[in-house]
Amino acid sequence: MQSQAESENIGAFLRWTLPTTTDVIFIALLWIIMLGPRSNRFFLDGDPGWHVRAGQHMLETRSIPHHDIFSHTMPEGWWVAYEWGSEVLMALFHYWGGLNGLVFFVTLVLAISYTLLYSYLRRDGYSFTFTFLLLVFVFAGSSFHWLARPHPISYLFVLLFSRILDLVEQGRWPASRVWWLVPIMFLWVNLHAGFIAGLLIVLTHAAASFLTWFAAPGEERPRLAPAARRIAGVCAATFAVTLANPNGYGLYQYLARYFRAVHNLNPDNELHSPSFQVLLFQPFLLAVVALIFLIPYSRHRLQLHEIATLALWSTLGFISLRNIPVMFFICTPIYARLLAGLNDPLTGILSRGPVLQRALRWLYARIERTMSIERRMKGHLLLGLTILLIVLLVSNHGYVGGHRVIDFRFSELEFPHGAITYLQSHMPQGNVFNDWGFGGFLVYHFYPNIKVFIDGRLDMYGEDYTRQYIDLISTPSEVGKQRESWKAVFGRYQIAWVMTNPDHTLRYVLDVDPGWRSVYKDGRCVIFVKKEGS
Repeated sequence: MQSQAESENIGAFLRWTLPTTTDVIFIALLWIIMLGPRSNRFFLDGDPGWHVRAGQHMLETRSIPHHDIFSHTMPEGWWVAYEWGSEVLMALFHYWGGLNGLVFFVTLVLAISYTLLYSYLRRDGYSFTFTFLLLVFVFAGSSFHWLARPHPISYLFVLLFSRILDLVEQGRWPASRVWWLVPIMFLWVNLHAGFIAGLLIVLTHAAASFLTWFAAPGEERPRLAPAARRIAGVCAATFAVTLANPNGYGLYQYLARYFRAVHNLNPDNELHSPSFQVLLFQPFLLAVVALIFLIPYSRHRLQLHEIATLALWSTLGFISLRNIPVMFFICTPIYARLLAGLNDPLTGILSRGPVLQRALRWLYARIERTMSIERRMKGHLLLGLTILLIVLLVSNHGYVGGHRVIDFRFSELEFPHGAITYLQSHMPQGNVFNDWGFGGFLVYHFYPNIKVFIDGRLDMYGEDYTRQYIDLISTPSEVGKQRESWKAVFGRYQIAWVMTNPDHTLRYVLDVDPGWRSVYKDGRCVIFVKKEGS
């Protein structure tokens, strides 16, 4: 028989080695995001290519560019690299592990964000089952925008902003901690333009606090005034610190240009409203419609800032599909409070079904027993080993033995990898005209040897130039405001070769033009070269 000391030693060993549910959630997320069914969607567009090369340029030159470095058409074009911090991080991970390393970076950010949301809800007292199901719903509703780009970093920051404000509002944290938002905003503004969401979060709380003070009876106002002044000060300070970026106030001017140029012209519709015929967007629709039933039937009475938050981010989700994941990260704690407030109505329903009630009690008892064991767990050995395993896997170029387990590439459904192989041995001379979607792809493979016609930075190219590009590929005979022919535009930019989609009108025009010849063709692109003397 084991002695008591041996049993205690075994118990201590298990406490320090067995994972907590939070660890298990994080480990599962790492593997699901990196190797799951949606992992093939990280490189659906070419933007990761120029993000990585921009970060490498900054590391090599130790400077942040203020003018275009990737195109031959805009050599002095005003470019604000507002994601410069993220691009440097992306370049570092790419130096280490190539595109596998880049995916690991994005996976790490996403897994931390979802796990933090889970952890916050558990700390708020919600059961494992309730929290897990809510997390699965958020996961399903936000996974459509997993791309190897900087924007997942903003999911982490909106979560931090919302959490700090919630804890202060609920009195669980000292009011002074709300000032933590200022240094956090300094980091955010230098990592991603999603910092605008942080300003909206603080502004929502500030407006709600002011209206609460304004609508309060006279004798209540002195009690409410300090909180209103404090959040107003934080709001002003967070805005002020956003100017501490390499472009100062120019960042806002550039972002205004971004929204003007991109919202109506973005070829991939990323900033357009969601279509609810698409299954991926239906969790968002369900979440918004559910408010019609949750608000009147829940015992939780929404605070003014909660009402404003739900209204604002639901509206922004309808306006642009890329706001939907942000909405889920910000609003899920509010949904949790509303759902938890349904206990009384649910109890009444369950009382009519005693068998179901007994089954649920049995299930909850087993879960609570598991949770009581988990509360004694203190170690993170399995978590550490999992991260170490992934790091070793990426460091070994994705190989385990002689088998390649991970090999992330730009999507073969979207990008002409065969054309890259051809160009490596048959590179045409002169300036290229390329499709918008191929720009970042070409930058990734050939910068600085090739300067592109256009890429995903439509904000830098501007609305007029982007319209000119759209006309070139769709109506080559009437391009831009001057209604020029494609030949006039090609002459102005000295285009010597073309890499375009086989379905574009321009392809058929070049097919029959005697001055151009096709040198490469596959299902993704056609390459034309201008004939000598043409």
